[in-house]
Amino acid sequence: MKKYPIMVTIGLSFLFAGAVFAWVVIPEKIAAILLKLNTASAGLSTKIVKTELGDIHYLECGQGETIVLIHGIYARKEHWGEMARHLTDKYHVIAVDLPGFGDNGALHDDEYRIGRQKKNLLNVLDALSIETAHFAANSMGAYVATLLAHANPERVSSLAFVGSPLGVPNFIKSDMDLALEHGIKPLLVRSETDFEARMGWLSPNPPYVPSPILKTWLKSEIAMAEKNERISDVVHAQSTASTVLELVPTLAMKTFIVWCRFDRIFHVSGAVELAKRLKRSKLSVRDQCGHVPMLDRPIDLAAVYLAFLRGADYDQLSGH
Repeated sequence: MKKYPIMVTIGLSFLFAGAVFAWVVIPEKIAAILLKLNTASAGLSTKIVKTELGDIHYLECGQGETIVLIHGIYARKEHWGEMARHLTDKYHVIAVDLPGFGDNGALHDDEYRIGRQKKNLLNVLDALSIETAHFAANSMGAYVATLLAHANPERVSSLAFVGSPLGVPNFIKSDMDLALEHGIKPLLVRSETDFEARMGWLSPNPPYVPSPILKTWLKSEIAMAEKNERISDVVHAQSTASTVLELVPTLAMKTFIVWCRFDRIFHVSGAVELAKRLKRSKLSVRDQCGHVPMLDRPIDLAAVYLAFLRGADYDQLSGH
């Protein structure tokens, strides 16, 4: 075994101890470093654009046609990181924190109505000088993107529902429906226990995320607990926009639906009905994933999404 001078050994020991101390005691700073390293490893740059709604944070990389990635409620741009790294060789990719979410400042409650969120997203696209793009969106973000595709079809080259969208009713009750009937709100976080439980609601096999990042996100969500509950009420109970099912028959652009068989939030029974109402649709029901497939199976999802963009036939897209 190779031996080191005693002072080198002591120095390395202190360095290791310092790293452990920082990992545990100052997780916010370590989380910021880890997130920057991860986005950098994917070739993504963290950027800010000024809008009427304040500074909007986003990730960007690549050249070619633009893909805009849009997260769901309480989510953030970094959730697209692992999928995005497999898209940037062929496309210009932007993953945005929707106004009022992620690293952006909170907005007035009314700004979270789905119709307002569509206008706010359009504001961001204008600030980024994005005239037209492919949109891939999850959950609430997919609802917002559908409204955009309906109102401004010239801005949307294609639309992908990545995981089940808000705005499609459950034809068979989902686990979340049953929980809500008993007064349980699985997506709201008020404690560390809630946070850990929600991971199980969103994913059958939650991906590894370093503890400093989890602790930082947990702290932020607990601090926003009351605001997030109001946001949930505005999004689900106060928004008056037409539903996704009502809107999609009007869409002429090509669309792609990726719905996971083990989605506990919105039952997979909605996937077929959604596909029926779309004029140019391809549906792929995937296994081993839940409500956020870009976290569960980012490589698989990137592959089928790229296949969809290049016009692959249904057989190539429907594999599990």
